[in-house]
Amino acid sequence: MEQIRKVIYKQERHRRPLGGVKNNEKISVSIYIHESVDCKSLDFVYLNDKYPDQLNRIVMTKSNQNKGGASYICSQEYQTLATNLYNKEHHDCNEYIKYSVDLGPLETGLYFYYFQLNYNDGTSKNISKINYLPEITDNLICWQLTVYDADFSTPDWIKGGIIYQIFPDRFKRSPSYTAPRAINEEERTIRNDWGGRPQSGLDTPNYSAKDFFMGNLDGIRESCSYLEGLNVDLVYLNPIVESSENHRYSTADYKNVDPYLGTIDSFKDLCADLKKSNIKVVLDGVFSHTGSDSIYFNRYGRYPSLGAYQSMESPYYPWFKFIEYPDKYASWWGFDNLPELIKENEDYTNYICNQEDGVLKYWQDLGAGGWRLDVADELPDVFIDNLRKSIKATDPDALIIGEVWEDATNKFSYGVKRRYLLGEQLDSVMNYPWRTAIIDLLKGQDTLLFKNRIMDIISNYPQPALDTLMNLLSTHDTPRITTSLVLDADNFKHENKLGYKLPQALYNRAIELEKFASFIQFTLPGIPSLYYGDENGMEGFSDPFNRYCFMEEDRNQDIYDHYKALTAFRADYRNSFKTGFKFGFARENLICYYRNDIACIINLGFKPALVEEILHGEKIFGNKDVHVTSYGLVVGARSYTAMKLDR
Repeated sequence: MEQIRKVIYKQERHRRPLGGVKNNEKISVSIYIHESVDCKSLDFVYLNDKYPDQLNRIVMTKSNQNKGGASYICSQEYQTLATNLYNKEHHDCNEYIKYSVDLGPLETGLYFYYFQLNYNDGTSKNISKINYLPEITDNLICWQLTVYDADFSTPDWIKGGIIYQIFPDRFKRSPSYTAPRAINEEERTIRNDWGGRPQSGLDTPNYSAKDFFMGNLDGIRESCSYLEGLNVDLVYLNPIVESSENHRYSTADYKNVDPYLGTIDSFKDLCADLKKSNIKVVLDGVFSHTGSDSIYFNRYGRYPSLGAYQSMESPYYPWFKFIEYPDKYASWWGFDNLPELIKENEDYTNYICNQEDGVLKYWQDLGAGGWRLDVADELPDVFIDNLRKSIKATDPDALIIGEVWEDATNKFSYGVKRRYLLGEQLDSVMNYPWRTAIIDLLKGQDTLLFKNRIMDIISNYPQPALDTLMNLLSTHDTPRITTSLVLDADNFKHENKLGYKLPQALYNRAIELEKFASFIQFTLPGIPSLYYGDENGMEGFSDPFNRYCFMEEDRNQDIYDHYKALTAFRADYRNSFKTGFKFGFARENLICYYRNDIACIINLGFKPALVEEILHGEKIFGNKDVHVTSYGLVVGARSYTAMKLDR
């Protein structure tokens, strides 16, 4: 006989409300203890991580109801946990006793909690979160509770929408713009072979990302109808400011467009034309460091300003940390072309954030609808506080997305617990954890583990941030999704990357998997972000091989048609995707979740599957036929399906 579980607790079922909680809301928590446990009492124990020495303890209330009150928790999902500890044949829900507690409202902050089980013999043990399950143990692994400012809100205009990310040098080169000579022209290499292989450290000695294919802002502007055809609501541009390198993360002048890309007027025209298609522009804000070849540092003396490298009398000298002046200085991850800025410096903060002529206001007045903050972990809290105040003062509807690679609610960086999503900093973040979860699922990971990884974020994030999550499969910092789905792209031998193309059979498999990945991406909470060229089936490893030129003539028509249909589907049912989510189940090869009146079903198995939970509805998107029967919905093998449910 299988072991009976002693404790049943899942945040999504037994904590209300689920997800981040407003600081004016009350919270209720319930847990179920098997009657065989010699339980005298149960304590709910929690702390605010701002006060780690102040442990709070509440005795939970034992239910006076009949034990059958727990019957609803016996879902099939519990029977198929990887531990095999739930077995329907030997699992009687009437044998569980309910304990509950109400608490709050709580002050804004990050909380952690567990349960203490007190036995009749005077001893006690913890109930901790072990591999996503509650376990009676001496170990202490807590659940998380995020409490955020009740006034926290995020822009409604992007909810339910679609993001399109563009790396400007590689998207489109318009002949309508002729680039002038750059101040560091001799350092740059102009490429006239659009679509050629980008330079890399494998083929270019002393590689420094200075080969330019000359994509420009006019090229993006001329693509407005293309973007509109993909139902795009927001274009996220990698940096467009003046810089000596093609990625333009080495800022030379925060208030100027790089001359190879265009002019200030080019940017204004781009924003104006996109606005006609109801598309906004979000800029990449790189505020952790500048370029060494810049008006601020001016290591090579190319700019007329007196740079920090040139003189301690420079007005910019206090912005940088010199170890041995002038040649030894703090730089981003040791790259001496990227001198670090002292973000706490009042003059620098004012230069970026002031409401008269600060960098943020300058670009927003020109048409920018928001910011993606590069390396948010490297920006001190007080600096991000000031960024938000400035951005929202200019435009309360501006969007602020942070580059954070982990769960942003409990992130430690440089010894500090960050407060990105509590209401005074970011609107949301780039959602790398779900990218990993989707790829792992499609490479064979257990469906229940996928569900748990999705629900971890949903349980921890405030609803306003969840609704505006930037859900991505590829970016300029990751291998292309096509490559990631069929190779261990992160550990592929570097020397073998040069010129590598997936064999045709493997590429075809990648395209099929990308359809599944994008369906999940487009139907989970948040905003799907399409990296330029993914809709064409572009492949590639990480930088610079994920930054090839956009080539319409090399398009994979199959995946392009899929994205056209997928983006149209999301646009047609936008209201259903703005907010709201419920995970139905995750069992062997089969996943089901709900976006309000839409059920999303993914069958990764090689046989048709019966979804007993769905007895009615209409298929509105998917790759296989479905059949509604009196026994439930039959979905095809290797299928993804969206069903509009009757209400």
